[in-house]
Amino acid sequence: MNHTSGHPIPETVTSEIVLEAHTFNIERSTIRFHDGHETDRTVVRHPGAVALVVIDDQQRWLLVSQYRHPTGHDLLEIPAGTREPGEEPATTAAREVREETGYAAASLTHLGATWMAPGFCDEYIHYYLATDLTEDPLPQDHDEYIGTPVRLTIDQLEAAIRSGEINDAKTITALTLYRLHHPST
Repeated sequence: MNHTSGHPIPETVTSEIVLEAHTFNIERSTIRFHDGHETDRTVVRHPGAVALVVIDDQQRWLLVSQYRHPTGHDLLEIPAGTREPGEEPATTAAREVREETGYAAASLTHLGATWMAPGFCDEYIHYYLATDLTEDPLPQDHDEYIGTPVRLTIDQLEAAIRSGEINDAKTITALTLYRLHHPST
């Protein structure tokens, strides 16, 4: 039973993968509601991801600028990455902080998790706070280019969100989760 609507979860009648892509699949399903009505749904099946609030010893957030093809722009955002199948989120977080910032984090603290676009995608992102950094880079993924991290104080980060310079959902969500865990900063 779905606790918010009071209606039973629809039954999946049929389901097929219609496209297998590099980091996700597209699935088409027919679902049946509790009243017998059937309808089709197309879902992007994603293995999940992590997003990282990486804070240096001067309390600055390390952000990255990445070209995001669907937007046609470079986005200034927190480091993030897709989980490998069966990989624990903390393992992905440890790898991604090294790949995208060039630093290893001695401390990784889970801040929470969110569905990113549940209307069409099952991507679930785990957010981590990465601190106690030491230089320890990993090679970057071959299909992305990330330059030197951009370092912003939390006040600069908030100003960039207010101005629209930062409009990436995971970065804005990460700030909210960080504030819930660290209200005095």
